[in-house]
Order: sequence, then C-alpha cells, then structure tokens
Amino acid sequence: MLSALNILLVGVWVGMYLFTTYVVSPAFKEFYPDPAERQSRRRAVGRYYARLNGPLSGVILLVVAAQGFVSGWTWALGAELALLLLIGALVAGHVRQGQRGVLPPAWLTHITLAASVLLCGAALGAWGGA
Repeated sequence: MLSALNILLVGVWVGMYLFTTYVVSPAFKEFYPDPAERQSRRRAVGRYYARLNGPLSGVILLVVAAQGFVSGWTWALGAELALLLLIGALVAGHVRQGQRGVLPPAWLTHITLAASVLLCGAALGAWGGA
C-alpha cells in the first residue's frame, strides 16, 4: 500500500512540474509579452503552486520514511530520499532566482527535470507491496 501511494504521489509531483515547465511557462510568454507583467503573473502562479507542491513534497517524504520503517531501507528508498532533498534544493534555487526578478537558468530546470525522472525510477524501484 505504501509503495503504491509513493508511486502515485511522485507521479502527481512530477506531472505538476512537467505541466508547469512545458505548458504554463511557454503560455506565459505568449499571453504576457511584457516581461514585467509576465514576471508578476509567474510569481502569483508560483505562490499557488507552492501551496500544493510544498505539502505534497512533505507527504512524499513521510511516505518514503514510513515505507523505510515498515519494509526496511533499500537502495531505492535511499536514492529517493536523496533525490527529494536534491530537488528541494534545486526548487529553492529556482524560487530565489524568481524572487530576484531573474529567470532561472535553463540548466537549473534541466537538472530538476533529470532528477525528477530519476525520482520516478527510484519510486518504482522501491516497489515492495508495503
């Protein structure tokens, strides 16, 4: 049960990130050609996104911890925990860039996306029916 919940939550998290990266961000460039207005709108959407993403990330951490305590810690759970912490740091960097009024560099988005793909693999690797 915990493994399935883990996979579901990671899938939701990654889906949200992909949707924001590949749908919302490009649409903002089209809808708001003025950079100042676009930045203001991005910040507003970012605040709403954080209201869901923050708690979701916390629940994923709790599920990973519970899965580790119930089923025993595996390399996959350890990798998932490390990736969650890495993604948290990357997202914090993304937020800091936005607060300064600067678009985050593309490499930051690419590393976060790569870590998200690895996170999916780790969640699947942690499948154990617990």
